[in-house]
Amino acid sequence: MPIMTNLLDDGNFVYSPELSVSPAFSEYLACADRLLREWNKAHEDWQRPSSAPGSAMPKGELDDAVSALVTTFTAHYGLRSVQRDPTFLPVSEFLARYHPIWEPFSILHCDLNMPLHTVHEFHSHDSLKSINAAVDEDTPFLWWQSGPHNHRCYLFGKCVWELRQSETRHSEEGIVRMFLETTKKERNRFDRLIHACPGTATTTTTCTGFIPEKVRVLVWRRASGKCAKCGRHEGLEFDYIIPAAKGGACTAENLQLLCNRCYEQKNRAC
Repeated sequence: MPIMTNLLDDGNFVYSPELSVSPAFSEYLACADRLLREWNKAHEDWQRPSSAPGSAMPKGELDDAVSALVTTFTAHYGLRSVQRDPTFLPVSEFLARYHPIWEPFSILHCDLNMPLHTVHEFHSHDSLKSINAAVDEDTPFLWWQSGPHNHRCYLFGKCVWELRQSETRHSEEGIVRMFLETTKKERNRFDRLIHACPGTATTTTTCTGFIPEKVRVLVWRRASGKCAKCGRHEGLEFDYIIPAAKGGACTAENLQLLCNRCYEQKNRAC
C-alpha cells in the first residue's frame, strides 16, 4: 500500500498569492534557476565519458558560481530563513487555503545546502487541472522527489505518497484504488485520534479545553500524520511546544504531533 511521506512540505514553498513578487526576488530567482539548470545539465554531461561537456562554462567556473550563490543568498533564501518568512507558504498550507487553484504558481525548494529555486511550474490550464485533480483525490500526480526508499512518489489528496516499484505497475485505475483505500484508512485513523482525545496533554500541565478541529487538521496535515521527533505513525497525540501554563497558544504553530515514546522522553527531560 502507498506510504505517507513528509515530502509535501520538505523544503517546498509557494510564494504567497496575496503578495506582489518583489523585483529583487524575481531577479534572484531567475538567476538561481538559470545557474542551477546549467549546473545540473553540465554535471549530467560530465558523468558521461563519451560525451563532451555541453556547458558554456568550464566545470570549475560553474562550481564556483554555485558556491557563490549559496554563500551570498543562504541567509536570505535558505531553509531556516524561508521557514520564518510569511512570504513563502508551505505547500500544504497553500493547497489548503487556495484550492481549487486556477492561477499559475510555482513550487520553490530550498534546503540546508541550497537556497530557493524553482522545481515545478504550474502555468498552463492542463497543469493546474492536474494538480487540482490530485488534491481532489481523483488522479494522482507524479511528484518530483523520490521517497525515503528511493521509490516513485505521487501527490494524492494533500499528501505525497511513496509507491513500491511493484505497485507502480498497476493500471491507472488500480493505483487510484490503492490510494483511495489508503486515504480512507488514514482518515479513519485520524477521526479516531481526534475523538479519542478531547483535550491534549502538555509536558507540564493538562489542557482543560478543546483544540479546535480545524487546528488539529492543520497540525495533522503539516506533520503528514507522523511524530515530529522520530517519524512514527503509531501512538500519536497532540503536544504543546510552549506549554499552556507558560502562555502557549492553542494554535497550529504551537502544536505538534508526538508519539507516546517521544512525548515521555520530552516529559522526562523537563
